[in-house]
Amino acid sequence: MRNGDFAVEVVPRGKGIGVREIGSGHVLARPGQVYALRLRNFGPLRCVADVRIDGRMVTAGGLVIDAWCTEELERPISPDENGRFTVVAEGDERVFGADGGRDNPDLGRIEVRFRRELPAGPERARPLPSTLSETLDGGPALPTPAHPSRLTPDILAPWSASAKAERGMPNGNGANRFLGRVFPDRPSSLLGRPDQSISPVEQPTLEDVERAAGTGLTGHSSQRFTPTQLGPLEGEATLIQLRLVIATAEAIDAARSPVDEPSVPERPAARP
Repeated sequence: MRNGDFAVEVVPRGKGIGVREIGSGHVLARPGQVYALRLRNFGPLRCVADVRIDGRMVTAGGLVIDAWCTEELERPISPDENGRFTVVAEGDERVFGADGGRDNPDLGRIEVRFRRELPAGPERARPLPSTLSETLDGGPALPTPAHPSRLTPDILAPWSASAKAERGMPNGNGANRFLGRVFPDRPSSLLGRPDQSISPVEQPTLEDVERAAGTGLTGHSSQRFTPTQLGPLEGEATLIQLRLVIATAEAIDAARSPVDEPSVPERPAARP
């Protein structure tokens, strides 16, 4: 799902039939499916993403995403837990407590709030450069004022950081930064084309949903994080919300995007 300069996608990891997002914002999945959150920044400014899953914050002080870049988050930003996000059906008391998650209105809800880093300071407008003909003819050139030095931000977030994946992770050498604790670091990867793989498919409906779902942790993730500093952030966040649900394998298969299964374009009708 995309909202302005930002997008969130649930992407499957490991075995399973995958996940599919439909137009309502529901993400169809089967129990036991491991997944990651693909967070995209299509804008020219860095941003911080605050991620909540099932009503719980999983990004400490926030995950930093560079301009025009993407990060994939597959585990909570926590020093004492490195399990991977895994779909769990409602009713599992070992994961959700005595009520099995039934009393949690946020069960399955994935909420991401993006806030941009504000520019360092205003720049004074300057005139356009002289044209080539003016330069060759020796004509007058437009005056160019001295470029003002950029202002140092008055506020630095004390725990700005970004997250990185280990070699071989789906986001390549992508480095993730978060507002939190120190882990090893690597540079983040550039985005591919923004309009592929995130467009929701409309075919299935909520009638195909079997029950609610939430998120637990299984296995081990090698994803690590490193702290970084940011300047002041914008006050109003851009919000994107999805919700995980359990659906039949048939419904998930029916929601496959045409990009997943390319077909031969249809031939135009023969003309007389």
